Amino acid sequence: MTTSTMDIDEDLPPKVREMLPDPEPMPPNGKFLLQVSNPYIPQGAKEEVIKAIEEGTISSATKIVGELENELCQYFNVPFAAACSSGYSALVMGLKLASIQTGDDVLMPTFTMAAVVNAILAVGANPIFVDCAEGQLNPSPIDYKEKLTKKSRCLIATHTYGVPADCFGLQHLCRMHNLIFIEDIAEAIGTEYNARLVGTFGDFACASLYANKIITSGDGGFILSTRTDDNLKQRAKSYANHGFSQNYHFVHFEPSGNYKMSGLQAAFVKPAVSKIREVVMDRNRIAHMYRQQLEGCHGITPMPINPYGLDAPWMFGITFVSKRTREIVRSKLAELCIETRNYFFPLHLQPLVLRMKNNKVDNLPHSEQLGSRGIYLPTFYGLTNSDICKVCKALRDTIKV
Repeated sequence: MTTSTMDIDEDLPPKVREMLPDPEPMPPNGKFLLQVSNPYIPQGAKEEVIKAIEEGTISSATKIVGELENELCQYFNVPFAAACSSGYSALVMGLKLASIQTGDDVLMPTFTMAAVVNAILAVGANPIFVDCAEGQLNPSPIDYKEKLTKKSRCLIATHTYGVPADCFGLQHLCRMHNLIFIEDIAEAIGTEYNARLVGTFGDFACASLYANKIITSGDGGFILSTRTDDNLKQRAKSYANHGFSQNYHFVHFEPSGNYKMSGLQAAFVKPAVSKIREVVMDRNRIAHMYRQQLEGCHGITPMPINPYGLDAPWMFGITFVSKRTREIVRSKLAELCIETRNYFFPLHLQPLVLRMKNNKVDNLPHSEQLGSRGIYLPTFYGLTNSDICKVCKALRDTIKV
């Protein structure tokens, strides 16, 4: 039996019903003239895909996937990288490589994308949701520490919207409490923390290569590790391919998935790795322009600036004084054919989580405020300054009404 939206609404606690966003606003003709995201397709991507087709190197077993992994190792200066099918699959693989299992507690931000909690649940572990620090997009080490349990085995940081978490502080916390440190860099490929790339601080780092990310393979992802374990590559390849092993092809030793990246995907994204810095610098230009145009605009608070490095967020976000204001502004921008996205709806308030907890609602106020009042604006490589000015004028005009 299919559950309708109305049935879901009636089952939710009053606090959650009040925070639910309005349905997505649509433009008058059904098409946004200025989209919230466009994929970055580097010069050479088309040629690499055609070459892979002509050479027949289109499957996950071909050399181009290994070449991409080598380029990722060189870019991040880590000993291990494995390409896979999505950011979610990278997270599942990271948790499995870290031996996280049924009954373990995993600390994670509530203000992030659902792939993180879904990956934790997929390996049988328990998500422990952590609030953002006040005025920030990520939890602080203190916020994580306050949520520690006797069963805590792992901590995930997500560097939300491309603003890095306190990597040194989280490293120290994990060492003190014997926790595996996993960085989700889906929104922070190329982001720096104290002149060092995020993704190089944890035991593992997981990334998405979805079409709206800094670089893309259409769909796809990858996992990194700072560990020098020679078995990691073999284990990761096995987890991504139904548990196949080199020595016993049709003998499988543990439950696994199908998380492989195809040769065509690898060929498409490989030329982009050397262009990450260029894309990040363009995000810096976009952020600077948005901040300049919105300066002094009463009722709009721009997202926090990266306190550890270049201000170059994956998506540029703002918050309003109320949920109602947010919905009015989004509807008005949609009428002008400008697309926006709500900030993440906090995971501890999601129906899938509430069902697990018998509708018990945690109180994580900073994330709840962000989730009910925030949006992000068009942010992609090549977005023109004139388009940014158009978006900001529409924001200012709507706020004045």
